[in-house]
Amino acid sequence: MIGQPFINPVLSHAIEMYLKYKDHPEDPNFSEFTVVVVRTLVFIYGELDILNPYITHNEHMMGGFDSNITKYGFSIDALTDFKNQFLKFVEEQQKNIRPNSAFIKIQKYLIDMYSYKQKSMNLPIDQLMLFKKYLYIPENNEKIADINRYLINPQEIIGYLNSKIYETNHNFILEPVKRETLNTDAYILLGYNINQINNLNDSDLKAVNDQIYRFFRVDSNSPNSKELLDKAVNYYKRYGNRITSGNGYVDFLLFASIAATALFITVLIALNYF
Repeated sequence: MIGQPFINPVLSHAIEMYLKYKDHPEDPNFSEFTVVVVRTLVFIYGELDILNPYITHNEHMMGGFDSNITKYGFSIDALTDFKNQFLKFVEEQQKNIRPNSAFIKIQKYLIDMYSYKQKSMNLPIDQLMLFKKYLYIPENNEKIADINRYLINPQEIIGYLNSKIYETNHNFILEPVKRETLNTDAYILLGYNINQINNLNDSDLKAVNDQIYRFFRVDSNSPNSKELLDKAVNYYKRYGNRITSGNGYVDFLLFASIAATALFITVLIALNYF
């Protein structure tokens, strides 16, 4: 190795082995795990994006390793950990630790990288079939020895790949639940106390809020829903009732459902103290 290693000694050596044996793919060194990782990076990003930064020792600057690997959306924090896993892999390998956690994380990071490219480039299905050839999954018979050496669950990598494919195909968008508390009197009038409300998780609080809006006949999607609720609560406090649906039986059922929810939450909180 000439000069300082690129990023770290393990990754730098893997790139050197890739360059040395890429024209001799039958050589066992070309199938060593860290070299296969480099080959996978080349498949995802292209050879120039991996080799040019190595040749120029450009890790962090424009056109360097970091910017090339993160160009489809893979995060810089994940990339930092990805690099560190090469050192951890060798450490666990030398200690014969099984499962090798770094082996698993590196594989999953590669799947993440491919997934980001898939989302960005809308790759055809045949590219996925080619990508799978680089992974340590049971269908790749030539990798069975390493699967048995580094994994306890041979299905772990393919399971993670399938979950990412499903996520990509269904285009999930996860949005945080917005925590919003209403007029304190609204909770009290319907049998809740503030400690109960404060101890609810975001989803349960939203469910209670929805019940309160329904009870007071206020559209929760209205831009001035809180103002309308305040008016309804004040009306209830002043006159002892609310503007009803006109159907006493329906009103009774709605109030009963809220009372039941309040009782259920009270029981849950009480149980937590025992």
